[in-house]
Amino acid sequence: MIYFFLRRVMEAIPVLALVLLAVFSLTHLIPGDPAVMLLGPDATNLQIMTLRHDLHLDTPLYLQFSTYMLQLLHGDLGTSLRTGRPVADSLRLYLPATAELAVVALLFSLLIGLPLGILSARKPGGIIDRILQLYTLCGVSVPAFLLAFGLQIVFCSWLDWLPVAGRSSAFAPQALTSGFALSGALFHGNVSMLADLGSHIVLPALVLGTFIAATLARFLRNTMLEALSADYILTARAKGLRQTQILLSQAFPNAVGPAIMVLGVQFGDMLGGAILTETVFSWPGVGRYMFEAIRTRDYSAIQSTTLVFAIIFMIVSFGTDVITALIDPRLRNGRSS
Repeated sequence: MIYFFLRRVMEAIPVLALVLLAVFSLTHLIPGDPAVMLLGPDATNLQIMTLRHDLHLDTPLYLQFSTYMLQLLHGDLGTSLRTGRPVADSLRLYLPATAELAVVALLFSLLIGLPLGILSARKPGGIIDRILQLYTLCGVSVPAFLLAFGLQIVFCSWLDWLPVAGRSSAFAPQALTSGFALSGALFHGNVSMLADLGSHIVLPALVLGTFIAATLARFLRNTMLEALSADYILTARAKGLRQTQILLSQAFPNAVGPAIMVLGVQFGDMLGGAILTETVFSWPGVGRYMFEAIRTRDYSAIQSTTLVFAIIFMIVSFGTDVITALIDPRLRNGRSS
């Protein structure tokens, strides 16, 4: 097991290096000049050249990359060209909002995906299975921003049940001013604040969780059908176990391992979807910060935010590998991938 952990950690190092190189290269290929974006269309050539020099944008790319790598080695994520603030400070401010949104979205995906996958496997070709097929088709094909706009029209404009955007409709009390507002309201037992924050997080979390739930339910349905065709299931039926007992105590434990792996992979897609979702719902998270950085060609913010996303995804993937390795010993021994 120790060798398994060390192998996963060593594999992460070259991946991060490639991510840094790729992001740095692609960032500088984005059309537009950050100096022009910051100064506006009325800026003179002298002002643009002066700002480019002050921001070290006139130096060769390999020197800019070397400087950025040296900053990273010293724990410095750079300074935002747009705000002039350290990127690390901005990420500390926005990351808690994205973390809470991701956790709630994962809960939604589990609450929707697991029961739907189990029930559809109980009777293939039945009504629930057909509903799953339709839900999977819509969940995978409908873009996140289109689903977000549709939910806003239905639940915010037509029904007027939920707020259209933002994280809260009122300023939080002093005890809840930390970035983890929802967790703070829950910890302090502030029911009114919890209800307000909960009403704002429902729609963006549902948008992010829908796509994960669709993939999870479909994959769980297929793995459970495969498990139900195994010999030990025939033995369980011969012993007189009910269908519900067979599904939950026999098939599900053997099918949940691969489903966990899919959940870990889908988490990366959720991070990408958070950029558009947070922008549509004006959610003050890292995704919206990333969108503004791309819009203004803020190189330091784009590179550092992408690096943080990559690290988070690798941590989640590592945790997924650990859980699946504990479930399936073959993975620890390297006999299965």
